[in-house]
Order: sequence, then structure tokens, then C-alpha cells
Amino acid sequence: SLPVAILYSFFVEQYVSGLTAGAVKG
Repeated sequence: SLPVAILYSFFVEQYVSGLTAGAVKG
């Protein structure tokens, strides 16, 4: 099965990039 670490790191990366984009646009 897919390691949770990969899913977690991917999720965090998307989450952080989303926050950054929101902060820059906001």
C-alpha cells in the first residue's frame, strides 16, 4: 500500500502552497 508519509507530505505541500497563494493574493 501507499506509505502514509508520501500522502501526508503531498497533502502538506498542497496545503502550504494554498496558504501561500492566499496570503500573496490577500
